[in-house]
Amino acid sequence: MTTALERPLDRAAPFHPVRSVPAAADRGTTGVLLADGQHLFRSGLGALLDREDDLSVVAEAVCGEDAAAEAARTRPAVAVLDLDVPGPGGPATAAMIRAAAPTTAVLLLAPAVRRTDELQRALADGVAGVLLKDVPAGALISAVRELARGGRVYDPRLVLDVVRTDRQTPLSRRELAVLSEIADGATIREAAAALSLSPGTVRNYVSAAIAKTRARNRCDAIRIARECGWL
Repeated sequence: MTTALERPLDRAAPFHPVRSVPAAADRGTTGVLLADGQHLFRSGLGALLDREDDLSVVAEAVCGEDAAAEAARTRPAVAVLDLDVPGPGGPATAAMIRAAAPTTAVLLLAPAVRRTDELQRALADGVAGVLLKDVPAGALISAVRELARGGRVYDPRLVLDVVRTDRQTPLSRRELAVLSEIADGATIREAAAALSLSPGTVRNYVSAAIAKTRARNRCDAIRIARECGWL
């Protein structure tokens, strides 16, 4: 099995926290960004991914700010983040990456100790995958490929408490009703007619739901509401 020590150590790493390599697109591979404060773990993970013909680590970072900057520069298909990445932390870094590189899917690696509040925030911020940090190598590689294809990967041991939480929804009854109509395929006018509201009022409810869930758009708000068990 490949170990972290088989990947050459960058002795200057403490002074140069970001490691960049040529863009993955130039080599016809799926680009991956790694962000983890532990050099040994990050190097081992990089070695694991780089040995796959279709994957390529395009940048490494030790903190959230550098990860977001590298995501904006390299536009990786997938960013793999430690939940405890130095700086703002995993969930906030995921949001920064989403803003800097909207097409980059974020895979969050979490410790074995459940931290439901942080995972709730991460899901709401658009994290496409959540796995335990001790995930088997094959499962991690498969997860990266799935996220690169636009899929989602969640470890049920971590997210069951999140998606089935009894935490009260921040959405009002009307906002949920509007999202439900749209989720079923209704247009704004059709939802307005079904709920005896004006189209403008429906749009206002949709905007409020997007803001409360910190979603990108109405479809993202519906996804978040479903994942949290509100719809």
